[in-house]
Amino acid sequence: MIEAIATVEGYHHGQLTISWFSQTACGHCEQADECGSGVVAKAMAPKQNRLTLDSPTSYPVGSQLRIGIAEQDLLRASAAVYLLPLMTGLLLAVLAQASIGLEGITILASLFGGVAGWAVARQWAAKQPKPLTILGQLGQPIAGA
Repeated sequence: MIEAIATVEGYHHGQLTISWFSQTACGHCEQADECGSGVVAKAMAPKQNRLTLDSPTSYPVGSQLRIGIAEQDLLRASAAVYLLPLMTGLLLAVLAQASIGLEGITILASLFGGVAGWAVARQWAAKQPKPLTILGQLGQPIAGA
C-alpha cells in the first residue's frame, strides 16, 4: 500500500474533496546533494493533487486523512497510461512502414497511434472506480486553518 496524507477541502452530498502534495523518493538519502536525481527533485516544486471521491463519512474541512492505493492498482493505471499509447504508436508505425513504406507517413502514423492510445487510456481510466482508500483520520482540524 502506497500512502499519503491528504487534507479535506470539502464535503457535499456524499462527495469528499481532498488534496495532497506529491512526494518524490529522491532527496531523502545522504547522497541527495551529489545525486543528479536528488538535485532535480529539490528544484521541482511539489505538485498539489486534488480529487473528489464518494464517501459515506463526512469529515470536517481541514481534517488530515491517511489515504492509500494498492500497488497493483497503481501498476495497472501506470501500464494503461504509459504502455497503451506506446504500443499503439509502435503498432501503427510498423503497419504504416510495412504497407506504405514512406518515412513521413510512418512518423505520422506513430504520432496518431500514440494520441489514440492516450485517448483510449484516458477514457478507460475515467470509467474505473477510484482505487484510493481512506485509511483513517489523523486528529481534528486546527481552528482557523
